[in-house]
Amino acid sequence: MSQFQAQEKLVLLKFVWDSSAIVNLKEGNEHGYSPAYSLWKDLSDNSFDTEYLNIIPSIAFFEVNATVSSKNRNHQRMLHDFYILGDNEIIYSIDEELIAKSSSLVKQAGFRRLRGADLIFACITKIEDAHLVTLDKAFQKHLSNEIKILDLNDSRNSAIYRDTLFQVN
Repeated sequence: MSQFQAQEKLVLLKFVWDSSAIVNLKEGNEHGYSPAYSLWKDLSDNSFDTEYLNIIPSIAFFEVNATVSSKNRNHQRMLHDFYILGDNEIIYSIDEELIAKSSSLVKQAGFRRLRGADLIFACITKIEDAHLVTLDKAFQKHLSNEIKILDLNDSRNSAIYRDTLFQVN
């Protein structure tokens, strides 16, 4: 049973956001375009004409803050505060229930190749039957046949993810 059983009846698209995608919400390219921000805006503007849920694993809070601190130490300006929680976003608890549900997943070949938070993101994605939103190429390399991956790397200059998203569904 999912952490979000009550919401599942309404949610057609679920997205697990990894730390790289969350940080990218604030990191535009030289023209100010960010694939993560573009996707987030498409979802909030109801561009896909469907219900959705953005799942933010609680560990991402720590990873994002560590990344922002690192960027600031390297003289790259980025605010620590991210105001991304709204009616379609939830914080996913890293708890005993997740551990129990993940115990068989972490032994599978592709999952065994991941470490740390990446393994957590992948397990949540599989358990929740969601799309993993990421800029990390390791997921595509190790888990492309196990989970739905929305790799934003191809969308760094334009919203190619739109086509990818509807091929996945």
